[in-house]
Amino acid sequence: MRSWLTALLLLVTPALAQATWIVQTLIPETIALRTPTTQIAFDLKDYPPKAFPATYPASNLEGGILPVQVFSNAPGVWSLLLQIPDLKDQNGVLLLPAKQVLYRVNGGLWLRADGTPQIIYTQAGPTGDWLEIHLEFALELLGNERAGSYVVQALVTALRQP
Repeated sequence: MRSWLTALLLLVTPALAQATWIVQTLIPETIALRTPTTQIAFDLKDYPPKAFPATYPASNLEGGILPVQVFSNAPGVWSLLLQIPDLKDQNGVLLLPAKQVLYRVNGGLWLRADGTPQIIYTQAGPTGDWLEIHLEFALELLGNERAGSYVVQALVTALRQP
């Protein structure tokens, strides 16, 4: 019986041993963007229009909307900026000024691009999860544009204010 108790103590004793560590982690402050990789195109199937100026919505985006997802875990104010430069050909010749590209955020008012970064959304504090912002685009034609292929470039940037 004594040898049986000794064997039992030898088996149980290692199970009672403990070790402790202090586990420390640092989650960095982050602001991140996710956007689909697509071109913004306009289908001018009813061209020429009955009257100028004429506005054509983006046609290749699902529902005409470009989803931009942003994540922030940082305190303080952050902003999304949108920059749409002038449309130029391969030789750098101006095809359309940026002001002929219209955009709106989350179904709001239509605004004109101006070639510079424009603040399109601002929030204070963390998003909690991926926050989706919807951008819509339209092209305004005045009637004096050259025939050819036009590609709109849009640059979305996230900026955390100090």
